[in-house]
Amino acid sequence: MSLTVEILEMLDARNVGGATQAVRSCSEPVPLIELLEMLWSSGIDGAGDVIGAVLERLQQLRSAL
Repeated sequence: MSLTVEILEMLDARNVGGATQAVRSCSEPVPLIELLEMLWSSGIDGAGDVIGAVLERLQQLRSAL
């Protein structure tokens, strides 16, 4: 299952904590960037929290390079 679909299902179930945890465990930047693009203008409840986690995780991955 793709990260985006997984996160959308969690947000639909109002599981923001699970969604942010899934983001934090992702080790690939491309799915994170795709998720960020989708969530940025979605208006989905909880998207802001997940966006913050995505940006934080991308920064961590960038620092690891």
